[in-house]
Amino acid sequence: MKFAKICWSLGSILVNVTIAIYIALQSKSPKVFADRLVYINENWAIYGTHWKAEFFIMTVMTIGALYFAIHLRKMEWVIITIGQFIILITYPLMIGGYENASLEVGLAVNQIATSTFVLGNVFFLGGMVYLYVGDTILNPTLRYVGIAIASIAFIVFIITYIGLITWQQAILVGPLVNVLYLLNAYYGYKLE
Repeated sequence: MKFAKICWSLGSILVNVTIAIYIALQSKSPKVFADRLVYINENWAIYGTHWKAEFFIMTVMTIGALYFAIHLRKMEWVIITIGQFIILITYPLMIGGYENASLEVGLAVNQIATSTFVLGNVFFLGGMVYLYVGDTILNPTLRYVGIAIASIAFIVFIITYIGLITWQQAILVGPLVNVLYLLNAYYGYKLE
């Protein structure tokens, strides 16, 4: 249990670091995808390393979630783990699909990676809502914060997945998800 707690909590903290790095990288990248693909390739050493690190961190989190799903025998952890596995598919797509890709291939990979990432987060966030609604570990204030943040993010990712808003609009909920990851880290620490 201790190893799973470390995987889940440390991963939840470190993923915020990778999110901050990605925001910094994207703030300098062009808005038009064709130009952004060129920019990504010109800076591939940074992007490739970043995505490999994030892939590793998300895998570590998935190990923790899988352990909790098996040993705690709670459906919410099963849903979270399924979400994590779907999210993991995103990284090989980006790592293998962007470097030296033609515009057509880059566009296809981008669409597949984005759809996969959004769907994975639908399951992950839905599982987090389920987890925090039934939680007895956190104090009520933190529990309600977890329910509220996970619910808002879940709704945003659902409406993104079905196409009511764009991915660019959905990422505005990013800071809330960062807070949720920190709360998740604390939750993992409190698990017994």
